[in-house]
Amino acid sequence: MTEDITPRTTFLALAFLTLCVLFLNAFQLTSQPVSEDDYYVALSAINYTESGQLGPTMWNHPCLRNILVYYALRAFGTGVIGAKGVSLLLGTLCTPLIGLVAQRLFKDNRVALIAALLWACDALVIDFSRQGINDIYLSFFPLAAIYLCFRFRESGHQGWLIGSGILFGFGLASKWSALAPQVVTLCMLLAAIYKETGCTTRERIARYTNAGVMLLVVPALVYLLTFAPWFSRGYSLSEWPALQKSMFLETSQHVGYKPKQWDDRDNKAYKWFVMPSVFVDPFMNMDSPDGGARELPSFDKSVTVVLGYANPLVWLLVLPAIFLVIRRAIREREEGAWYLAGLFSASYLPLILSPRPIWMNTALSVLPYAIMAVACLVWTISRRFRKQQLVLGVYLTLVLIIASPLYLLAIGKGTRIPVLREHLVEQYLVQFKKNMPAGDGVDAPKGEMPTPAAPKN
Repeated sequence: MTEDITPRTTFLALAFLTLCVLFLNAFQLTSQPVSEDDYYVALSAINYTESGQLGPTMWNHPCLRNILVYYALRAFGTGVIGAKGVSLLLGTLCTPLIGLVAQRLFKDNRVALIAALLWACDALVIDFSRQGINDIYLSFFPLAAIYLCFRFRESGHQGWLIGSGILFGFGLASKWSALAPQVVTLCMLLAAIYKETGCTTRERIARYTNAGVMLLVVPALVYLLTFAPWFSRGYSLSEWPALQKSMFLETSQHVGYKPKQWDDRDNKAYKWFVMPSVFVDPFMNMDSPDGGARELPSFDKSVTVVLGYANPLVWLLVLPAIFLVIRRAIREREEGAWYLAGLFSASYLPLILSPRPIWMNTALSVLPYAIMAVACLVWTISRRFRKQQLVLGVYLTLVLIIASPLYLLAIGKGTRIPVLREHLVEQYLVQFKKNMPAGDGVDAPKGEMPTPAAPKN
């Protein structure tokens, strides 16, 4: 492994990984019970696209998800593919994008493949690639925009930069967290223009203006256009800022959300990369597990627990990896290292400083840059050993071994594992069981409806 992997081998490896990810993300997806979030995502899509109504879920976030899911429902019906197909597709495509972006950051195909593999087996990624909720969009659209920006720099064709601006607009129209990589990318592009020699001042100003229009104005216009269904209700452009203010206040404070019904400890962003963390998503099944029978369904069939556990062999290496990337940027003045450090810092620091709870689903706005840094760290350390292939192979094997049971938890199969069932019930489902209707050996008032899970941020 003293020489880099050929581009053809890299392409084939990324294609194979992408197919594996598609299988993992889609495995038994139709048998995974429908959650309250899935149901309300479909309902919100119909409400918004047909009548401009916000909600019932995530009314405070931008509305691209509603538009995409609505047309997926129109194309594929109201089943699993219609409700979750967009997330499934975007979550799968993130794998090759991670590799393509990492290759351009570090100019090393091996780092690119390591990053793609670490992303492909991450339980949080798999969890949200199988849900109708749009948190996987936070990874896909900025990554795709960054990739197109690199293609623009390689070729000089304006079409790539226009596409990058449109994709950043889609990212903003998913959640505002896309603004961080958008601004960092613009700064990178402006710095690259400044460093180029042979340009007159007039040419530089023209190129600065072009970059600003493509990466600021175009995304803003795309963002505005996604509110067309809202404007169709009769609202004017002068009323739009008031809507944005209301959305911002709710997003920044979350005063409308109820406390969760389980022990919710991993709701601070600073914890993600310093201790083992998990995203907990227990819910009452929205479908009829007993085939529509009149009898009350059993507790086991009525509740699903989906857990997005952070793989400790990856997540706990993130901060050392970022330190290495910053050190590399300073010592070697490497543009890719500076850019990655900026992407991570701009995406992560606002989450750490936020006074309100930040749950792990929001980590998907940071995770691509974290995993690329870890891939660089792993490759750098393995090169120090004489048997670097063996060292790297052992590490990746251990990651995959740990990822295997985490995958079962991420697809909601934990309660079917005898060793884990009792722990999951006692840890996360006590309140659900108390609120189950009488008839399952539970002391609950007759006819009391189960309390729904709290919405995601």
